Amino acid sequence: MKAIVCTELGSPEKLEIQEIELPKINDDQVLIQVQAAGVNFPDALLVQGKYQVVQDPPFIPGNEIAGIIKEVGNNVGFKIGSKVIGLPELGGFAEEIILDKTSVIPIDSDFPSEVAAGLPINYGTSYYALKRRANLKKGEKLLILGAAGGIGTASIQLGKVIGAEIYAAVGSKVKEEYVKKLGADYVIRYDNENLKEKIKELTNNEGVDVVIDPVGGEYSEDAVRGTGWNGRYLVIGFANGEIPSIPLNLTLVKGVSIVGVWWGRWLKTAPHESMEDFEELLELIRNKKLIIEPPEVYPIEDTARALIKFLERKNLGKAVIKF
Repeated sequence: MKAIVCTELGSPEKLEIQEIELPKINDDQVLIQVQAAGVNFPDALLVQGKYQVVQDPPFIPGNEIAGIIKEVGNNVGFKIGSKVIGLPELGGFAEEIILDKTSVIPIDSDFPSEVAAGLPINYGTSYYALKRRANLKKGEKLLILGAAGGIGTASIQLGKVIGAEIYAAVGSKVKEEYVKKLGADYVIRYDNENLKEKIKELTNNEGVDVVIDPVGGEYSEDAVRGTGWNGRYLVIGFANGEIPSIPLNLTLVKGVSIVGVWWGRWLKTAPHESMEDFEELLELIRNKKLIIEPPEVYPIEDTARALIKFLERKNLGKAVIKF
């Protein structure tokens, strides 16, 4: 089978397409023919050796896939031919993958693989953040930094499902038009507007109730200052590359809670609750309450280009590799 292999840490352009042979599955595993694999900003960091966990080469990146089960172990209840979402720690950028049965989620056979492959990390993280970490309520004001990216796109859509008022912060005209199409109620252009002052203007000095921040960097403190009393600031990640230092006196005078969101860790420590969230997301999709924006699809040969777009902050929404 073909796989994208990181043979040395560095630019995504160093990635190689190689022929790989998989071992035999054990009794608790399944072999999946990968139809699509989600591409995420951490993948780009991982191949550079800049992620919070450094992986020694060689390795195959990718930790969310959708495909068809080709083979099952003796202790596995899934049927051959079933369509599934898979959550590998690594190895998703390949034509086939072996996964433990606990890392596999069945989906409807007519669920498009390109969409399914983009569901777990972006929508799983955003739903966990908004539902369980922020307890976002209908009518509350939700500010989303990096709103045109994968987490941002998911947060806009899920925030609308919950009934929140959406304030989308983006850095270009193209991204502004994109988030408007997704349903953002207000757009803040932090490339030419002061984030804190614009939040005050749009909310009549009340501030927002929840901030979801996958970006970090210079705008994080302004976002905290833009929260109202008892606001919740959700730390998702640092796509900007800079980990901000927030003055802790802000939490005192504004009653703000700074809340960490590590979905991958929660997935392992609370498997039943995470599966419950997945079922709720799938039900929203079935009932057409959540209509996922079609992702940007790349052939395997263009994997490096997909990752570089993340690093250049030019991606809109979700990206997937199609096999």
